[in-house]
Amino acid sequence: MLNKVRPAADFPYFLKPELQIFARLARVFYLRAKSFIMVKSFLLVLASLLLAPLYAQEQKIDSLKQVIATSNDVNAKAAAYKALVQQLKPDTLLFKEYYKEGLAFARQNSDRETELRLAFINCRDLYDQGKYKAAIAVSDSLHPFFEEEGLLDLKAQLFNIAGNSYALQSDYTKASVKYLEYLETAKRLEDEPSAIAMANNNVGMALLNMKRYEQAIPYIENSLTYQQKFDSQLKARALWNLGICQMELLMYDEALQTFKKGVVEANKVDDAYGAAGNQTCIASVLSRKRDFDRGIPAYIKAYEMSVDAGLEDFKIIEALSGVIWGYNMSNQPEKAVKYITIVDSIIETNNMPDIRNREYLFFKSTNLMLRGKPLEADPYFLRYEKALDSMYNVKNIEVIQQKETEFRTKEKEQQLELKEAELSSQRLITSLLAGGAFLLVFIGFLVYRQQRLKIKQQRQEQELKEALATVETKNKLEEQRLRISKELHDNIGSQLTYLASAAQNIGMGLNKTSEAVTQQKLDDLSTFSEEAIRDLRDTIWVMNHSSVTWDDLAERIRYLAHKVANTTGIAVLVHKKGENSSSLDPSQTMHVFRIIQEAVNNAVKHSEASKIEVYVYAENPAKIEIIDNGKGYELKDISESSSGITNMKARADNLNGKITLNSDKNGSKVILELPSH
Repeated sequence: MLNKVRPAADFPYFLKPELQIFARLARVFYLRAKSFIMVKSFLLVLASLLLAPLYAQEQKIDSLKQVIATSNDVNAKAAAYKALVQQLKPDTLLFKEYYKEGLAFARQNSDRETELRLAFINCRDLYDQGKYKAAIAVSDSLHPFFEEEGLLDLKAQLFNIAGNSYALQSDYTKASVKYLEYLETAKRLEDEPSAIAMANNNVGMALLNMKRYEQAIPYIENSLTYQQKFDSQLKARALWNLGICQMELLMYDEALQTFKKGVVEANKVDDAYGAAGNQTCIASVLSRKRDFDRGIPAYIKAYEMSVDAGLEDFKIIEALSGVIWGYNMSNQPEKAVKYITIVDSIIETNNMPDIRNREYLFFKSTNLMLRGKPLEADPYFLRYEKALDSMYNVKNIEVIQQKETEFRTKEKEQQLELKEAELSSQRLITSLLAGGAFLLVFIGFLVYRQQRLKIKQQRQEQELKEALATVETKNKLEEQRLRISKELHDNIGSQLTYLASAAQNIGMGLNKTSEAVTQQKLDDLSTFSEEAIRDLRDTIWVMNHSSVTWDDLAERIRYLAHKVANTTGIAVLVHKKGENSSSLDPSQTMHVFRIIQEAVNNAVKHSEASKIEVYVYAENPAKIEIIDNGKGYELKDISESSSGITNMKARADNLNGKITLNSDKNGSKVILELPSH
């Protein structure tokens, strides 16, 4: 996966990586200043180091804006939009302004490649901002279009972004699926060993985190093989992953050599991140071999390297957890206290989830037990167990049924254990006066165990409720898919039946009708076939989404508008206004899209319009308007000639909405009003 090295906390977060280097040099110079004159010199040097790159960047941005504002060259403006969006920070109003403006320019000029490249930049920026769910959603929606345009390099990167987003949320199962798709796409690229190397490494990393070490090793070794074909900067990262697999398979000597080689490779390319990671694993191997005299100092060194390299907080915690474990295992729990304090501070500051720090929770609870504080240790051990359980939770009906059976069995066992514990408590209480202090401690332990059993029972009840809720959600999704299947049967099925019947009639009349009449019927049959194919594609698009946002729907309408405009020469414009956080299910999406499609078709066929505008008001309640500037048409005539308007009204009723159709000599207008959510 992509390893993002963040700047240390004491450097300005807004500086780019190259400026962070200048900031570090400036800081060293400042700390060594011993006089007022040297401080003045420091300020002058700092100003020159920081302002020069910033000024150069501003000049580049200004020149790109100038090209956009003045150039009549479509290709030059498209290139300027792409370069400018690359330069701007994604969380700024300026970025959003030029991103939307660039998309509009690309669509206006039917420049599909520029439109998709801008969409890719937006997806990548969502990932860089830590908006992983949004990045996944955008990535999934873009794949078919990138394939159509032959942009395989960007399609491969989209799979990588989605895989990284899942991995950073600790969902390694879905991450591995995306990485395998990344690898498959990378193999289709010509002369791109770096992409294949990265994809193999990331698949191995995902399998590693799923504890499938033997399966991970071939992918990582393939990555190292491909890295020999180019000047790779990532050998240390691949060696790091390979060493972890060897270590977990108890191949300690091989793992130690791999990690040492990883440190050497990292130092060759100034990869402080990779060096710190391999150093942490060297310490882990030594400690697993129970060589704590070398393991603990190695962990402390790894901690210092991790801080200097600006590693993620969970990597720093990993090194500190090794120090704590080493002191616990060598019966020196008091020495671990200061490192526990550091980890607690990091977790509290960053509000980190327990699943990321599950090993630390176990080591801390063990440390408290060793220091004679069992009551303080218990909450941390319970959090560790919960995090471990959630990591291996498999959400499907068979496992839920199995869990329910296990729960009922354990419930009975726990009731018996509780009764036994109560009886034991009563027996011990009768002999408390004779037992003295020792029996008092033992009774306390027994009560503590009884409480643990009750808490565990409550936790299992909660897990069962969550599992049943998951089943209910899946049932709802199945209902939605059945509705889509009905749509396929009623709409596409009837169209295919018509095609078959029409083809048969044409064949029977070949010798009875003129060539011109036969050709006209064949042309009509071809046109109807294209409509059926388009309807099928729209239905498949809806089926591929468990829910559809208003932004997704607007994009699909724009795609329809683009097709209509290219086919008829009529200008079809789509406007989205407002923000609505709610989403549509597949059935609702299909009804709304079919109504819009029918309204646009009526304007094209009957109104003789030169411009059609579709307004999507993504508000609560939502509203959609389709307006054309044609001569209008008689609603009664259309209703008698086809079932289109009847179907539109029926779909509006299914949405619990209201549809209004108006047509006069100035054009026609269709308004669909949806209920509030």
